[in-house]
Amino acid sequence: MCFSATVSYSAAAVLVSAGVYAVQQARRLHPPYWMWALVPIFFGIQQAFEGRVWQELDAGDASAVVPFALGFHFFSHFLWLWWFPLCSYLVEPEKSNMIGKIRKRVFAGCAIFGAFSGTLVYSVMLFNPEWMSVAVRENSILYQFSVPYRSPIHIPITPAALYALTILVPLLFSSHKLIRIFGALIVVSVVLASEAYSYAYVSVWCFFAAALSLYLVYMIRHLVAAELKGISSK
Repeated sequence: MCFSATVSYSAAAVLVSAGVYAVQQARRLHPPYWMWALVPIFFGIQQAFEGRVWQELDAGDASAVVPFALGFHFFSHFLWLWWFPLCSYLVEPEKSNMIGKIRKRVFAGCAIFGAFSGTLVYSVMLFNPEWMSVAVRENSILYQFSVPYRSPIHIPITPAALYALTILVPLLFSSHKLIRIFGALIVVSVVLASEAYSYAYVSVWCFFAAALSLYLVYMIRHLVAAELKGISSK
């Protein structure tokens, strides 16, 4: 599989166009699915940033790469950490049973934790861009961020696993079948990216996830069709 500026820009064009359509469709739904509809658009913008990273790398201008790499990481290391949990929380129905209440609280907790940890991590990146290096390896972009000191805090789980759990728990345990399917697809993309492209995991997984976000367009269109069918049958 080959990645390039052309691939990134082409993906961006398709995703933004599909996302605009999804936003228009989501306006018909209640509870609000507009945050889900924005996911393809945001992935499109992220892919556009990576397209510029490719261009600057091809031009050999290392210093010009960093701002666009930071734009890419705004999504990967900040936005997605709390956006997906919040999306899941907002469409999760209010239920009087204990399981329903626990589910809502867990989703809210994931969103809060994701926002806090994402803000912390991205702030470090933003204020220390010299710690970032970007290179091409086997037709993929390799992002590395080297912190020149070690944290005294030790946690019994890797940051990558914690990242995955924050995003995946709300998706996989949603009461909505279509959202659980999306979560399962994301799990497959995580495994595939980590096994086949471990050397450039962040870039490759974001590309896979961006492609999978087109599923959300189908999900919203399906929900709109089901709602209109329900209205017409009354």
